Amino acid sequence: MNSFGNIFRVSIFGESHGPVVGVSIDGCPAGLSLRPEDFETDIERRKGGMQKGTTPRKEDDFPLLQNGVFRQHTTGAPLTILFENKNTRSGDYEKQRSVPRPGHADWVADKKYGGFEDFRGGGHFSGRLTVCLVGAGVVAKKLLKHLPGKEKIEIQATITEIGGEKDIESGLQKAIDQKDSVGGIVECRVTGLPVGLGEPFWDSVESLISHAVFAIPAVKAIEFGAGFEAARMFGVDHNDPIEDASGRTRTNHAGGVVGGITNGNELVFRIAVKPTSSTPKEQVTLNWETGEQEIFSVKGRHDLCIALRVPPVLEAVTAIVLTDLAMLTGKLGRVAEEPIFHITTPEAIKRAEEMGFLEADSLQTEGFIHCSEAWQLPGVIDRFYKDVEGLQVVEIAPAKLTSKLVYEKAADVEDWFPHVYGGVNLNAIVKKWAENSLPI
Repeated sequence: MNSFGNIFRVSIFGESHGPVVGVSIDGCPAGLSLRPEDFETDIERRKGGMQKGTTPRKEDDFPLLQNGVFRQHTTGAPLTILFENKNTRSGDYEKQRSVPRPGHADWVADKKYGGFEDFRGGGHFSGRLTVCLVGAGVVAKKLLKHLPGKEKIEIQATITEIGGEKDIESGLQKAIDQKDSVGGIVECRVTGLPVGLGEPFWDSVESLISHAVFAIPAVKAIEFGAGFEAARMFGVDHNDPIEDASGRTRTNHAGGVVGGITNGNELVFRIAVKPTSSTPKEQVTLNWETGEQEIFSVKGRHDLCIALRVPPVLEAVTAIVLTDLAMLTGKLGRVAEEPIFHITTPEAIKRAEEMGFLEADSLQTEGFIHCSEAWQLPGVIDRFYKDVEGLQVVEIAPAKLTSKLVYEKAADVEDWFPHVYGGVNLNAIVKKWAENSLPI
């Protein structure tokens, strides 16, 4: 139906021209730092009206964190995020009600739901709901950073072809010249994945990614690694020789997945995105009021090429699948504790090594040691340590602390800061950062 996932379970809701669209995530680990600002980059990448060839319909898409977040961290309860629909023109669709648009879900939706469906802007079938997928993907990407291992997981989707052209501008110009829409191909690459994600058969990495990918409207095909080209290769050419004990292979025709399970190499797959169904070209369709075919042209604001907006959505559904698999295999737990940081000096570090624990002046005056999360560090340094030389920052693992850690609201800003009530035991300090290499 409208839900996907086993443990990290994502449900999307709403219609294109309803008051809101939204996403609910059940099984989201507690402790993840989450603020509206975290969504900005990927939400902006998905927006229409931001680049040539996309719909002029613009929405603010400010994420409203309704449930499952407390003191800027996830609580472990279902997480609900809403996005308001403010820029709609429902009248464009009232005029077209009698003629189901070719390539759209108008006709099948009417048959399935008996005419009760919200047909405005495509309703629940609209690409508008991909903002919900992107929202869930932001959360999933942040969770993937908590996977153990030295390598950082990076998910990157890029457009490789538009309208049959490798040059994007040429492909878009082809559509403009024809006064029509075009499709495209988008490739996704994931690096830093551990070995062992995925299960044989039904829950293979390819199966689950494919399932999630087809939740993106307009996707018509998917291939992994060599893909369809594998059918034209000899076995000895397609097989990827293993080079070392890490599982690294000389080639990657498998696309980073063997037996449905990640093998530690780069995960690579491509999807085909069809031309936008809403084209200004005249078409023939059925008028279900008269029972006759008639000439029809789609009106309203639409994308020249929907593939242009797909990359952040593709990254999002990929992150959702990988997060769920990581939780299934136990690589991600039910608590995703953020590392915290304390700004100090080399002298204080030296004293700590002698005493066996780190203290600060604030421990005597306020009863706790001031700390920050990574995103808070730039503001703290700029405000309190801008002209101070020789700073050193220590990274602290909360799970290793013997003193009590409490998040408390700052008196003069809206942020919640971690405070350690007592000294910081040395084994809780996992890394030291010099002034010229601060983690910001």
